[in-house]
Amino acid sequence: MTKTVLTFLAAFLCPLATARAAMTDWVEVHGGAVRLISEGPLQDGQYRAGLEFLMEPGWHTYWRYAGEAGIPPQISITSSRNVAELDILYPVPERYNDGFSESIVYHDGIVLPFVITPASAGKPARLEIDVFFGICKDICVPGDASLSLDFRPGDRHDKLAGKLVQRDLSAVPGSGPAGGLEFTSVSFDGGDYIMIETQVAGGQNVDLFAAGPEGSYIGLPKLVSHADGVAVWRLSTKGLTTTPEDDQLRFVLTADGSGIEQLERIQPDRLE
Repeated sequence: MTKTVLTFLAAFLCPLATARAAMTDWVEVHGGAVRLISEGPLQDGQYRAGLEFLMEPGWHTYWRYAGEAGIPPQISITSSRNVAELDILYPVPERYNDGFSESIVYHDGIVLPFVITPASAGKPARLEIDVFFGICKDICVPGDASLSLDFRPGDRHDKLAGKLVQRDLSAVPGSGPAGGLEFTSVSFDGGDYIMIETQVAGGQNVDLFAAGPEGSYIGLPKLVSHADGVAVWRLSTKGLTTTPEDDQLRFVLTADGSGIEQLERIQPDRLE
């Protein structure tokens, strides 16, 4: 990691050294660093935590689907104990055009919030994960880390970790109309395209992202028109596929850092 980022980390973290009980050490990668953080105690039968990425200026990493280029986060539980379920949430991303391709990214720093459900709420849990991801600037390089963190029902609340998790948890898209955003129609257009019509209040700076089932390699939705509070998008079905376990296409409509999402069932016969 460069001297700039190390200096930034030291300045940011040293005054808060006593609050690091709910954080792993940073694992440095080319262009940034990654760590696990935890809010602390069990809340309503679950723990809230997150995977925090910190990137050097100009570097970025990727959303749940990278778009036309890039490596999205690949997170797996290894030898975790007393973890029944891990729900990984993705805050609103950005569209990035490098002049050759369009990607779906995060810049600077981001926390992917985790909701951890223990198998036994009264017992301690240990989360052990392996994460593999892409991080890019002028070049793209893979990053990887193995991280582990312990959770106990009576852990104290960690103010710093809690603030970081809640900051990006608030940016996770919700379902249903909100903030002047709404999906009004999603329809196939002769099998080659999907047309998406949305309601957008005011003159917001809107965008639309899509992620298909595993194995899909699709482009980004293209804005066809935006007038009088209505934005219409077109998404090519090229590269879109389904699996026996998943036939859902995820759309995320965003404006000014907030967003909503909608799942649409893919009919395989419409892809032919």
